[in-house]
Amino acid sequence: MAPQVRRLGFIILSFGTACTDDPLVSTPASDGESASGGPTSFDPPPTASATVAPTTTEPGSTSEESTSFDGTTTTPDQPVCGDDIAEGAEECDFGKANADDAGCTIECKLATCGDSLVWEGVEQCDMGAGNSDEYGGCRPDTCHWAARCGDGVVDPAHELCDRGEQNGSGITDDEFAPCDLHCGYYGRLLFITAQAYDGDLGGVSGADLKCHAAASKAGLPHSNAYRAWISDDFQSPVSRFEQWDLAVPLILSGGLVVAADLLDLVDNGPHIGIARTELGDVLVQQPVWTHTSAFGESFSIADHCETWISASDLSSARQGLNALAVEDGPDWESWRDERWWTSYLNQRCNKLAHLYCIDDGFVLEQER
Repeated sequence: MAPQVRRLGFIILSFGTACTDDPLVSTPASDGESASGGPTSFDPPPTASATVAPTTTEPGSTSEESTSFDGTTTTPDQPVCGDDIAEGAEECDFGKANADDAGCTIECKLATCGDSLVWEGVEQCDMGAGNSDEYGGCRPDTCHWAARCGDGVVDPAHELCDRGEQNGSGITDDEFAPCDLHCGYYGRLLFITAQAYDGDLGGVSGADLKCHAAASKAGLPHSNAYRAWISDDFQSPVSRFEQWDLAVPLILSGGLVVAADLLDLVDNGPHIGIARTELGDVLVQQPVWTHTSAFGESFSIADHCETWISASDLSSARQGLNALAVEDGPDWESWRDERWWTSYLNQRCNKLAHLYCIDDGFVLEQER
């Protein structure tokens, strides 16, 4: 009996030990911490809180800004160009239809003449502050082209011709040359010199120099490239013209076509008389020093004013007849068929005659 009592007493004593005030045993504290300063077993772990910077607002005012998740500040009422709603400073908003060639630009501004943007279907041009009523300009009131090359109307102060969309195409539907892209006639100019000379031309090269001088005086482009239609006993146009095979029309001042090109000139003769000077004046039935056959070759080994350095009445040279007053009838047919323009008769070298000059430095449209 005694041993059993002692065992029960040990058990009771062990339970009593858990409730003692032993300083080594922790007891709950009233502020949620253990007596030793550590957390109790039932307290939740502490959580990190974001630090928000304080904002200051004037008394009585409200803030329209908000902070987004990425830290940027937005204004809810700020208009958005392209949302199909015109508001705020926007003059218009057509949504996806906004375009710089439409009535509402990509900046939501109304298209206006002078904004440097061309409104398709309404404006033809817009040079902004450079709009002008002057030739080649864009009218400031309508943004339509002023008089210009390509409008199909000849402006005599600036143009020789204007075939509109056919400019630069090489197309012509009348006796005049095609128009180039700069509203000039497309062709190699051929003229009879206004001045007449005796047979002492200073040789073939001297005849060329006289063509240069005449073209320069008239203000013709690349005047130093003109050559005289003239031969001696070993030089002739067919041998010395650099652009003999160039397929460009031969034309008179004023645009009339003499021949489709040099090959057409020698094969078929001129279509009309060569009756215009470098200045555009009309001359008919005038003698011209040539010593050149219908095919652009030397007429003979003689009859060239001793290679064009003699004005003696004992020497002679072959002449052409530039044009007839009436381009019709038997004489006209003979003039064309027998090539009187380049080979008509022999004349004494002390007599006066003109020269034919042809542009031999023509610049093709695509090379300009």
